[in-house]
Amino acid sequence: MKDKILKITGKKYFMPALLALLIILQLANITKIIVNEKKSCHSDEIFSYGLANSFYEPYLDTDKVRSTVGEKHEHNLNNWISGDVIRNYVTVQKGEQFRYDSVWYNQSMDRHPPLYYAVLHTICSCFPGTFSLVFGYAVNFACFIVIQIFLYKLSRNILKSKYLALIVCIFWGFSSAATDLTIFIRMYCMLSMWVVVFLYLHSKLIVTNDKPLLKQLIAIIIVTICGALTQYLFLFVAFITAMMFCIRYLCKKKFKIFFAYGFSLLGSVAAAAVIYPAYIPNMLSETTHTQTPFLKQFRLCIRYLLDALFPVTESGLIFWIPTLISIAVALIIISLPVLYLFRDKNFVKKLLKKIKSFPSEIKNINFRNILPSVWGRIKNINFISWVILAGIVVIMAVTSYTVVFMTMLYVDRYLFIIYPIAALLIALTVYFVFSWAKYKKQIFAVIMIFMTLIRFSMFVTHYTFQNGEYIENIRDMTKNTECIFTASEYSEMWMMDYLPADIYDADKVFVTYIGGQEDYKKQLESLATDKPIYLLLNIPAYSYFDDDNPLEAFYYIDHYDTKTKKATHTKIYEKDFDDKVVSFYKNLSITKNFEYIGRHDMFGRTYKVYRLA
Repeated sequence: MKDKILKITGKKYFMPALLALLIILQLANITKIIVNEKKSCHSDEIFSYGLANSFYEPYLDTDKVRSTVGEKHEHNLNNWISGDVIRNYVTVQKGEQFRYDSVWYNQSMDRHPPLYYAVLHTICSCFPGTFSLVFGYAVNFACFIVIQIFLYKLSRNILKSKYLALIVCIFWGFSSAATDLTIFIRMYCMLSMWVVVFLYLHSKLIVTNDKPLLKQLIAIIIVTICGALTQYLFLFVAFITAMMFCIRYLCKKKFKIFFAYGFSLLGSVAAAAVIYPAYIPNMLSETTHTQTPFLKQFRLCIRYLLDALFPVTESGLIFWIPTLISIAVALIIISLPVLYLFRDKNFVKKLLKKIKSFPSEIKNINFRNILPSVWGRIKNINFISWVILAGIVVIMAVTSYTVVFMTMLYVDRYLFIIYPIAALLIALTVYFVFSWAKYKKQIFAVIMIFMTLIRFSMFVTHYTFQNGEYIENIRDMTKNTECIFTASEYSEMWMMDYLPADIYDADKVFVTYIGGQEDYKKQLESLATDKPIYLLLNIPAYSYFDDDNPLEAFYYIDHYDTKTKKATHTKIYEKDFDDKVVSFYKNLSITKNFEYIGRHDMFGRTYKVYRLA
């Protein structure tokens, strides 16, 4: 009896243990990438900390949302400010722990709902005065674990197999998409988590034969509120899911369930708006329309999605088609001698017989029955699969309509919400294609593992920010020093909010811009210090050529008049840049020993770093 209990218990915990081991391996792989490959941060990652922890001050450079360019904190710009201003922006100070009223205020002045920032603020509140990217990774790692658990449950409910569900988790967790989602310190990993949990709860409704028990409805309500309070895109997934389920209930004439379910979803969204009063105004202000052709945008969405999950676009085809051919040739070369050696065995004779009869079997296929057979399989597809497909299409349509995929960098982050369920949809497509086969589960497993290996062999992460030059020890180099940060133009001074990533330990900071620094020479020279002084000078990103002098590139330099709020533009040729800009700092009275240190990248902006004293 005891042995029987142990055997049953062992079976019960075998799959959870296997899933736990898989998650540990995948998180270890992601950690390795963070430690060895991630060189810098996206500006939004620093904003995550600022919006979560800065006490009633969402941005350092502006009083209001960034679209109102003229509303500047003059005391933070073009003046020497304490390094504490920079540090306090991204850390929780003593006495300000667990101040969610500040989080709500910051987000009301920004655009996104506050739940993610409240969670990050909670973790940072446990370590006042400390800034670490580990806090953000901790949130994402926890969300990754939940995604894998519920992706497994969702896949099991659709594929009716715990082993095939585990293979889906293998395919997803070792993809570039999963890595980028997890190493990007923003709300998107949490958002994807709520989407997977939300769809799992709906798959459970199918499993329980459309019986929305009270506890299931309560779970859906809680997840809907949390998802809505994480990011507005969740509402589009929730809407299309709710619409399809309501239509399903109406078609089945289950009116009680229709009203119970429908009002639960509506009540959840209303509750989110009550919890966060700025919800509706901010969501409406977020709605924009791009003039870029919709279909072209949509195709780019598909390309981003496939490149992140499985490389079937042009760059991927260059690699994996020759790989497939090489594997096929290798298998033929290996199998021919084996077949010859065992030519007298029955299994070889049967195999050769099947190969010989294959052409005649093709001729005997009744193609009239193929279409009805395919249609029969389509009708038997799990309803939640159609919901997943609809959710993916809706998110791609919304982002194609509102986001300029043509020009923006790292724009694929808006698709992060559908990455896990898109991985599941790819798996479901493979399963459907081979649903006619006798050994469909085995074929599915082999193909998915093969796709995982191919994806892993071409592993390319997008959010490690390695495409630039970096002074590896810039934070140590600028510790207890005075730093001058010069943006390329007035509108780029928002990069001040990014400074904690690189000059967190500076004693004093002066933020200005090329074209306006001469107006503040007196303020620059007011510094009295015996500490080292460093200059971070942003090289303008774009150079131009004119008809009069087509061989010499020039920069446009802006000068912004804070009184008239108008900008004027002047030309500086590249060859004159050092003489007209760098020499200004070289000749300041505070400059004692001018020395060029090297180049450094901050979120795609290249800075020349100099030591002035």
